[in-house]
Amino acid sequence: MPIRRSIAIPDSAVSDNSDIRSKTEKLFQLSRMAAIFQVQNILIYHNPLLTPARANRERRIITRILEYIECPQYLRKRLFPLSRDTVAVGILSPLAIPHHAKTRDLKPNEIREAAIFLNQNRVVADVGGIELLEVEGWKKSLKEKTVRVTVKIIKANGKFKASILANHPIEEYWGYTVSSYQQPLSKVLLNRSEYKIATSRTCERFSSFRRKLDLKRDLLIAFGGPYSGIPKILKSEGKKTSDVFDTCVNILDNYGTRSLRLEEAMMIMFSRLEND
Repeated sequence: MPIRRSIAIPDSAVSDNSDIRSKTEKLFQLSRMAAIFQVQNILIYHNPLLTPARANRERRIITRILEYIECPQYLRKRLFPLSRDTVAVGILSPLAIPHHAKTRDLKPNEIREAAIFLNQNRVVADVGGIELLEVEGWKKSLKEKTVRVTVKIIKANGKFKASILANHPIEEYWGYTVSSYQQPLSKVLLNRSEYKIATSRTCERFSSFRRKLDLKRDLLIAFGGPYSGIPKILKSEGKKTSDVFDTCVNILDNYGTRSLRLEEAMMIMFSRLEND
């Protein structure tokens, strides 16, 4: 199986952006980096240096916008009612990942994301086609109004249907999931099995880290925020990087700015993993 990539970012990730438009633009850059480098999971952890009220607000915004960007355009109105968190999403370009279908024409055996819901007591699916489709393989009760699932388009007796695709591997990159936590970083990572990597300019050089990297394990890479890096965040928990991570790496030995922005750090880290 291919190595899975996950990242952990703090709920302070866009706290240096004062308005929702600039927060939205930065989160699009983060989502774009995640998609380019095929990140499957984005974890949002609590930075204890933020007040609880502000952390809750920032975490809600980050989660909502990252999920919105990853969602296929044809499902967004059904899954994301207009809110104050998404008022600026109209400025964004499409993420353009494989499950963002560009046509309403359906093909047999095509894999699509769907929103399923009850319509006149029937479970139907919106797959971005001209009509809603009958659903095959859905055995749960619809407790929520609308649920997003992955389906396979089938054609029987000249009619398209949506078949629930469960536990079936998809070979191409299929977007990321977003998991939001109120817990601090050390608790979020406590029982995770990936090879856990912290990033900080105070840690070992990338060249040394790369030689000993275990390429057979899934990777989880944690980044700090605009005002506090990983060591400072962990210090506020009474922890050190070695208590939580398998290794800590300085992703770039020399740079001309005082610090790297989160989106810049992501791009450099994954680029070097790909090429060094």
